[in-house]
Amino acid sequence: MQFIVLLEAVVWSVLWSIVVFTLILRFPWLIEHDYPKDIREAANIPRPSAPQKRNGLIFSILGYFIIIGTLMGAGLWHYHSTPISFWSLLLHLWIICFFWNIVDLLILDWLIVCAITPDWLMIPGTEHCKGWKDYKFHFNGFLQGCFYMSLIALVFTVIDYGILYFFLW
Repeated sequence: MQFIVLLEAVVWSVLWSIVVFTLILRFPWLIEHDYPKDIREAANIPRPSAPQKRNGLIFSILGYFIIIGTLMGAGLWHYHSTPISFWSLLLHLWIICFFWNIVDLLILDWLIVCAITPDWLMIPGTEHCKGWKDYKFHFNGFLQGCFYMSLIALVFTVIDYGILYFFLW
C-alpha cells in the first residue's frame, strides 16, 4: 500500500505542477499574488481581456476539479470495499497532500524558481528583483502550506469517509 500512496502523491504533485506552471505562463494575473513583494511591485502584467479572463476561469475550474477529484478518488478507490478507520484514511490523504507541499518547496520553488530561474519563468521587467532568489519567502509559503494541506486532507477525509461509510461499506 505504501507504493500506491507514493505513486498517488507523485501523480497529484505532477497535476499540481501542471496547473501552477500553466497559470504562470498563460494566466499570470491569476497567480501574481503568490510572488514576493518586489516582484509584484516591478511586474507589469497587463490586465486580461474578457476572453482571457474567461479562459483563465475555465482553466482554473477544470484544473482544480481534476486536482480535487484525484484526491477524493485516491481515498474512494482504495477503500471502497475494505472498511478502514477514519485515521488511516486521513493519513493516506495527508501523505499525498504533504508530498505535494514538499515537491512545491524543493523542486518548484527552490530548484526551479530560486536556483535555476529560467527566463521563461520570469515576468518581464522583474529580472533584477531579489525575490527570485528569496528562499525564505518560499519556506514561509511551505509552512503555510503545511497548515493548508493538512486542512485539505482533513476536509477530503471527512467527505471520503462519509461516502465510504454511508454508501459503499
